[in-house]
Amino acid sequence: RDRPGMGELVSLSERRSSVRHRVGVPGQIEREGRRPLRCMLIDISLHGACVSAPSTALPNVFVLKGSGAVRHVCEVLWRKGYTVGVRFVGIDQLLVRTVRAAARLERSCVSASALARNVLEDVQ
Repeated sequence: RDRPGMGELVSLSERRSSVRHRVGVPGQIEREGRRPLRCMLIDISLHGACVSAPSTALPNVFVLKGSGAVRHVCEVLWRKGYTVGVRFVGIDQLLVRTVRAAARLERSCVSASALARNVLEDVQ
């Protein structure tokens, strides 16, 4: 069967577009305005990694430094205790997501403002 039927679970490894390789090597998480945080790269692929860090207070976006001078801008996809799954993203992707999120927030604020005006008009 090519695709699972309704109600069947698809494992995360079956949804990935590239193979992850177990590496178990030390790395660093670079956070703006703070000292780098040591971490362990559990596995890595072309598009992301699984990272274990000594803190659960990691930002949603950070720079991961692997062995050598290789750095990846990472966006956290999931968290479980001290382990996070990240995807590697480009700065341009982050800017597009930020602009879209700001536009959604602005629309929500405009809608909330209009709703508040309507409520006030009804009260008066």
